[in-house]
Amino acid sequence: MTKNNKIISLIIKVNIPYGIVVLLFLFLASDNLVSQVNVDQYDVKKTLIYTITGFVEWSQSSKVNTSESPIVISIIGENPFNGKLKSMANNKQYKIKSKLITVRYIKSIEEIKGSDILFISSSERYNISKIIKYTHKKPILTIGDTKGYMEKGVMIGLILRSGRIWFSINKKEANECGFYINSQLLGNAFKVIK
Repeated sequence: MTKNNKIISLIIKVNIPYGIVVLLFLFLASDNLVSQVNVDQYDVKKTLIYTITGFVEWSQSSKVNTSESPIVISIIGENPFNGKLKSMANNKQYKIKSKLITVRYIKSIEEIKGSDILFISSSERYNISKIIKYTHKKPILTIGDTKGYMEKGVMIGLILRSGRIWFSINKKEANECGFYINSQLLGNAFKVIK
């Protein structure tokens, strides 16, 4: 196991304060983590999804804050994680907001209902406007890794550029959907849409 892989593993397993986690990821990303150590970009992205959500507060009326049910992460379209995100969720030590995580794969907009986090696959680029219309003003944190999604209304963008994974935030859409995003996360974003 390489040094960077050990650090990623340690970050996930140890309860390190979130601000430090983001700074460690930025350090690793600046070291061209993906290209130098042949880490699959979706290993990094699944960890970023888990980490970033620690900086996000759902609206008070959201089921995330009002029930004991698990956090539901839905992946719409083709699944680029190859089961890695679901495997992480099945490991009971990984939690979001002190809650267990459930991952489900969906194929249609109608199946989005019940999601707390929605990862929108690149295969949905022709449906992105319809998906965002459905999620707009709902407490569903949208995440994507396809160019142009942020401008359409996706809240968190994870983009691989020059061997690095950058995250961007659509604060305007997040605010309209009742989310509060911590200033630490905003300050470390590659781009923020206000």
